[in-house]
Amino acid sequence: MISSDPPALLSLREYEKLPYSRLTKTGVRRLEQLTEDLGVPLFRFFRTEAQAQQYVGVIETGGSTIQILPKIYKEEEKNLSYLIFLLSYTQKQFQLLQTGTGNYERLNGSFLEVWIWHFATQLRHLLRAQWKYSYVEIEERASFLRGKLLTERELAGTEELYGRYACRYEVFTPDHLLNRVLKFCNGLLLRQTRVPSNRTILQENDALLSEVTHRPVSAKDLDQIHLNRLNWDYEPILALCRLLLEHSTLDLRAGRIIQLAFVFDMNRLFEKFVAVFLRRHMKEIKVGDNRHLKDVNYQHRLGRLFDEFNMDVDLVLTDDNNRSFLVDTKYKALDPDEKHMGLAQADFYQMYAYGGAGRHRYDKIILLYPTTDAVRRSFHHGGLQLHVRQFDPRAICDPSCGRLDRAAAVAELSQALLDDYHAV
Repeated sequence: MISSDPPALLSLREYEKLPYSRLTKTGVRRLEQLTEDLGVPLFRFFRTEAQAQQYVGVIETGGSTIQILPKIYKEEEKNLSYLIFLLSYTQKQFQLLQTGTGNYERLNGSFLEVWIWHFATQLRHLLRAQWKYSYVEIEERASFLRGKLLTERELAGTEELYGRYACRYEVFTPDHLLNRVLKFCNGLLLRQTRVPSNRTILQENDALLSEVTHRPVSAKDLDQIHLNRLNWDYEPILALCRLLLEHSTLDLRAGRIIQLAFVFDMNRLFEKFVAVFLRRHMKEIKVGDNRHLKDVNYQHRLGRLFDEFNMDVDLVLTDDNNRSFLVDTKYKALDPDEKHMGLAQADFYQMYAYGGAGRHRYDKIILLYPTTDAVRRSFHHGGLQLHVRQFDPRAICDPSCGRLDRAAAVAELSQALLDDYHAV
């Protein structure tokens, strides 16, 4: 029987199953509709349950908040910290403040509440440090001449006699579009949060914006805001506002969020982390015989198959001896006990095609997997060498504080790439 009183937060891990009994009937229907609307396989739906896929993040629909976390650690707080780190490292608009595992309970173990806390504290800091007034242009008929007289209107030949002057003038006020966007988004999150400390900060922000008109806005309104050297500090918070408005379905009458979805493909997050980290630390990555990386090309176009299909590889790496090889990241755990360790035949076909694609032939290709087991195999076909390598995803960051463990990540990736040069 489907419950009529769902819990505030339903927390899952990748590929975990969610019984429909934990949702309302409306929640199940909206979850199916949201999956269809987004056009990505958030869930697979069965008769009595839905199964999460590789997408992580938060979904709020039908009165239920569902968050899906990575399955790297046994502890939920560490998985939440891991997700926040990955997003902060790879996504410009998600430069979230790290809360550390110590704040896990205070924020209800919720990714959404972490996001709200980040938005609220950042906005409070800006409003306290530099409360923004701006000149706003106003056109009206006034009883006395103010600003510029609009003579074209005065001489328009109208039959009505207003007894007032058509004027255009500017006022220095906090009631302008940028602040209206901030007030509206702050109000949406004030209705959304269930954490008292978050509510307190959002209420303080609302008080600081008390002179600003409360008016619904949309993501398109942000395109009309022009930042300059005086208000450039507001760019990150406006990016968060855009993210909120673009990923939400709003009830404008009630001023609340009906449906919200911040979801991210773990395949892409893993791939993006490897690319960004290698670019930032290429001089530290040793690939063999004292050689280091000197160039990292991400999402490189190798060519087109039958002039119809793009052939894009995740990474083309070049060392300081101008030796290049391909790296394709696969977010999948290998199992030494399975046939072929769980390697997909389609991936081998793909890499075989990539080896001879384009003008340059690549004789060495690495399939890079995130796994804690020592799974290393090399395959040879003619002159082509294909190497299965891995690095431990837990080496990326320290989950207790959510900070990058640079030395450990360098060592893991160096070892994965170093093996390529020693395979025979």
